[in-house]
Amino acid sequence: MSMMNRLASVHALSAMALAVLLGSAAAIAADAPDAAAGTTTYRWVDAQGVVHYSDTPQPGAEKLQIQPAQTYQSAPTPSAAASAPGDAAGADSYRACRIVQPSGEQSLFSPEHVPVSLQLDPALHADDQVTVTFDGQPLQPTDESGLRFRIDSPDRGTHTLTASVRDPSGKVVCSSPPVTFYVQRPSLLSPLAPARGH
Repeated sequence: MSMMNRLASVHALSAMALAVLLGSAAAIAADAPDAAAGTTTYRWVDAQGVVHYSDTPQPGAEKLQIQPAQTYQSAPTPSAAASAPGDAAGADSYRACRIVQPSGEQSLFSPEHVPVSLQLDPALHADDQVTVTFDGQPLQPTDESGLRFRIDSPDRGTHTLTASVRDPSGKVVCSSPPVTFYVQRPSLLSPLAPARGH
């Protein structure tokens, strides 16, 4: 083994020894959090060039002061009672939010308009607001409930509806899975031929 390889091995072993020693010091410091002064460690190199570390003084050893490990204590977790079903926050949350009309994967043939209905459980809270989008564009409700919408003369092709409920601060508190539906219309090349469904 060449001298360079031997020195590289010695330094690698020294680094590993220091890491083990520092880990031990951290464990000791964790067990004794009041020991603010840290841990004293001694470092020396023997006649073969091997670096040693110890907590016991040695002749010609360099004295090292290792600071205690920094510790962290997390904030206490909320009690189980605070998150139990039936508490004030849970009673106000929506259990379901879904588009019930049109149904998913439904094919519509030459519709003049497409009614859109949303179902919430529980009912819409007084200060909350429903948003329904048709291919990314918001729709306006067609009645006082705020749960019915209408798409006039939709183009042929694939369309997507989404719905969400926002609280007074604007935070989304419930959202529906997207609903995809298809509109088919007679072709201009063959206006009398019926459109084919999916």
